[in-house]
Amino acid sequence: MKYKQSGFTLIELMIGLLLGMALIAGVVKVFIDSGNSFRKQKTLSYLVEDGRYVMEVLAREFRRAGFLRNRYAAGGTADSVFIPDSGAGSNGVLDSGIDLAGREYIKGDFNKDGFEDAYDINHVVFRYQLNDSNDLAFNNPNYALSPCTRNIHLTDGEDPVNDKIVVTIYFYVALDSTNTPVLYCKAKRENLDDSSKNKTSSAVTLISNVEKLFVLYGHDKDGDGFANQYLRADQVDDQVDPFGWEKIVSVRLYLVLASEEKNVVLKTPGYTLDGRSYTVNAPDDKRLYKVFSTTIALRNDEK
Repeated sequence: MKYKQSGFTLIELMIGLLLGMALIAGVVKVFIDSGNSFRKQKTLSYLVEDGRYVMEVLAREFRRAGFLRNRYAAGGTADSVFIPDSGAGSNGVLDSGIDLAGREYIKGDFNKDGFEDAYDINHVVFRYQLNDSNDLAFNNPNYALSPCTRNIHLTDGEDPVNDKIVVTIYFYVALDSTNTPVLYCKAKRENLDDSSKNKTSSAVTLISNVEKLFVLYGHDKDGDGFANQYLRADQVDDQVDPFGWEKIVSVRLYLVLASEEKNVVLKTPGYTLDGRSYTVNAPDDKRLYKVFSTTIALRNDEK
């Protein structure tokens, strides 16, 4: 007896194999896309966390700018506290390249092409009168919250209630030893009644992978205490008013951060600051970028 045999033809086998491969490819793509999405979200989460931290530090420090003790209390007025300061050497205050004139409590410098490198387009210096001996004391809970001034604590016998003590802080971006752009701050504490007690800190690292620090200054043109316009540092210098820097009442800070991880995105993003479009400095790294911003009113209170 003969039995009839049946099975798949070669064409059917090839179609089945093709469909199976397509199904496997689809599953693999979903798996890869899911992994890339998770990696991107994790990277963004770390980036946002870092950005919030450093913006909080910047806001806390800038809110001190221009603070002046009551003119009738010991410590004097802006004329005797915010005196001209060009630094100990020839490169400005804290080697910032910026000289502070009398009564000026904040001043900046801007170079769209970068000072030392393409990341470093803004330098900003500000100062304030120390109000309380606890502000720079080890036992003050807020002491550890100020990384810029943690190394310029008061010496024995210093008392801001009776001494004129001025703190100056400098923010800038520079490349570290690994060519990573880092946001730094430097600070100094000056006792105008006893210069032997002065102290200057070395550079303090705030955060790495900083693409740009961009600063705009709120200029109070009509003297009502509110900013009429926000200007770059070079635009403040160009003001016809010779007291342009004395009329800065607020600052608008932009900070562009790049992710620690590379090859996170397929396309290289750009970003816009103050109407100007920028491309990233290292497009081949394919990092994730995010812009953080805040506007801060300055103390500048001579009461």
